[in-house]
Amino acid sequence: MKKTRSVLYVILLIVVFGTGYYVGSRSENLKPISKENARKAIQTLWVQSAEPPMPKVTIDGTEIEVQRSGYLYSWCDGDKCSMTDAVRPELKDITPVVVKGGVDIKTTPPQGIHGFTIQNLTDPDNDGYTVPAVPGSYLYEIQCTWPLDQGRASFYFAVTVL
Repeated sequence: MKKTRSVLYVILLIVVFGTGYYVGSRSENLKPISKENARKAIQTLWVQSAEPPMPKVTIDGTEIEVQRSGYLYSWCDGDKCSMTDAVRPELKDITPVVVKGGVDIKTTPPQGIHGFTIQNLTDPDNDGYTVPAVPGSYLYEIQCTWPLDQGRASFYFAVTVL
């Protein structure tokens, strides 16, 4: 019984050390990752789109048209990166949609999003997710960022409360 147990321990030691030797000898053949290969690996995680995807905005059951502005910094799609001027439109440049005051603004971020903010540019004290109750026209901005340096973009829409 003791002899069998000793033989099993010896076999176990041979298997453990043999496996360690085999794994160690194989790891010497690994090549370090180049910057180019790392960049290509990151790009496989990007949203596959020539332009930043659009968010969706719904107010009181009505989908609101959102306008894409410039790409802040850049937008990358594979090996192609583009930069545009990011000029904030004025309220007069966007046709507002008439909505009820005090209702919620529901948003659906675009795919692959990393950061998403919405703000009322006309009334900064408003939280951005509720239409003001005071009659008037309001300009909203949505800022989106995508991970792994793919890009940033701003989107705009306007509402009028009667």
